[in-house]
Amino acid sequence: MARKGEDKTQKRLSAPRVIKIERKKHKWILNTKAGQHKKAGSMPLGLIIRDKLGLAVNLREVKIALARKAVLVNGVSRKSTKFAVGLFDVISLPEQKKAYRLVLDSRGRFQLQEIDEKEAKVKLSKITGKRAGKKGIIQLETNDGRTISEKKTDLVPGDSILITLPEQKITKELKLGKGSTVYIVAGEHASELAKVKEVVKGTMKRPRLVELEEKDSSFLTVAKNVFVVGKEKPEINLKV
Repeated sequence: MARKGEDKTQKRLSAPRVIKIERKKHKWILNTKAGQHKKAGSMPLGLIIRDKLGLAVNLREVKIALARKAVLVNGVSRKSTKFAVGLFDVISLPEQKKAYRLVLDSRGRFQLQEIDEKEAKVKLSKITGKRAGKKGIIQLETNDGRTISEKKTDLVPGDSILITLPEQKITKELKLGKGSTVYIVAGEHASELAKVKEVVKGTMKRPRLVELEEKDSSFLTVAKNVFVVGKEKPEINLKV
């Protein structure tokens, strides 16, 4: 018979490459439940609490912490150890008065960057889809599973928005265009900041390309590999 439903378990060897782990130390790793982020671009909340932050010895202690709302993701209490956490998501620990943002290292793997209280109240999201809704409402879809409704907007897929947490109110619109500051999310330049020199339109056979300037050099990459983080400078603190 054919298999039905999602896999309940995850082996370390085949875990998403964005997760920095010792792949041969043990056989299994905590699996990610489908949700706001794609599995290939996220890591489970329980793994962050237990292994990355060292706030628990085992999964039982993680579940206790989540049950008493001691951990917030983007300003909202989450109770599942398998909840998917992705790029630029904010993990807050109200009892310890600490907060962290998920960023990338030079090899494109997730790492936690400690941030202050002001930084923990904002988040960047990338527009991945745009469609017309009922009564002339425009719906914007983001990389972190949000659907934001607007009466009028010039935003298109590839642009970014700065939103408040947990209200999801858009405070700034960041267009992908000449002069924009972008964060590279894949490839040999992963985790680096660069300036957009030119956006090259795509065709039926070729994806949209972006020419970037970094220090004294320039290079091309596909548009999906860049994340607009600001105009003259990043809207959030990124230690590069």
